[in-house]
Amino acid sequence: MSTRIDYEQIAAKLDYAALDKKLAQLAERHPPKKRKSVADVLEPARERLLALHRKGWSSGQLVNELKSAGVPVSPARLRDCVRRWTASGNGAAKRRVRRPGKQATTPNAPLNRVALYSWL
Repeated sequence: MSTRIDYEQIAAKLDYAALDKKLAQLAERHPPKKRKSVADVLEPARERLLALHRKGWSSGQLVNELKSAGVPVSPARLRDCVRRWTASGNGAAKRRVRRPGKQATTPNAPLNRVALYSWL
C-alpha cells in the first residue's frame, strides 16, 4: 500500500517565487516532442517537396528519392503529408455537406405515404 502525500507540508515548504520563475522559463520554450512523425521529419523539406509535386513528380517517385536519401516513407504516407500541407488551416478534414434533395434508395427505406396515397 502506498503512503499518502501530505500536501500541507509541501505547500509550507514550496518556494512559489522559484516555481513561478521556472514556469515562466518553460513558457518561452517549445514543448519537447517525444515522437517524431514522417511529417515532422520532412517539415524542413516541405516547400521543395510541394514544388516537385506541383511540377508533376508522383509520390512514388519522390518516395524512391527520399528512400535513397535515408528517409523510409511509404507513398501513401507522403500523399497524406502533401494533402495536409496543401489543405487550408490546421489540417483538419473538410466536412462534406449532404445536399438536401438526395436520399438513399434502399429496400428498407421508409415509404413516402403522402405520395403513395395521393391517387386516392
